[in-house]
Amino acid sequence: MSFKIIFWYWWAFAAVLLVLEMVLPGVVFLFLAIGAAASGAFLLAAPDLSLELQLFMFALVSVASAVVLRPTLKRLQRDRPGDATLNARGAALVGRTIVLDAPILNGRGRVKLGDGSWSITGPDMVAGAKVRVTAVNGTELTVEPAP
Repeated sequence: MSFKIIFWYWWAFAAVLLVLEMVLPGVVFLFLAIGAAASGAFLLAAPDLSLELQLFMFALVSVASAVVLRPTLKRLQRDRPGDATLNARGAALVGRTIVLDAPILNGRGRVKLGDGSWSITGPDMVAGAKVRVTAVNGTELTVEPAP
């Protein structure tokens, strides 16, 4: 009794590879899944294909799909809109106008923003003055009087 590969074995393998693509990082299993699905389609069209030819078709289509689709996927990833300040909390504050809750003395002070407290540098000002954040240097905000 000999083991014979049937087309849906390749499609089941493609489904497993797609699940791995969703679970694991990177974009590798997608190309292999395309190759497996194509091998299943070739085997469906020509049921007498040898295992060697099936494996060759799998490898060929997998590599070809990687070569053809990778630049498109990179472009889509690069063009995807995203918040540039998502992980740069201080950069999101640049340009924002805030009211000082404590005075700036000798060029230094602190201000509460949201749930945090920030060190600030700028000209001496009284509490209650409006300032605009002009720059961020680490955890320190540089401010100037707001118009």
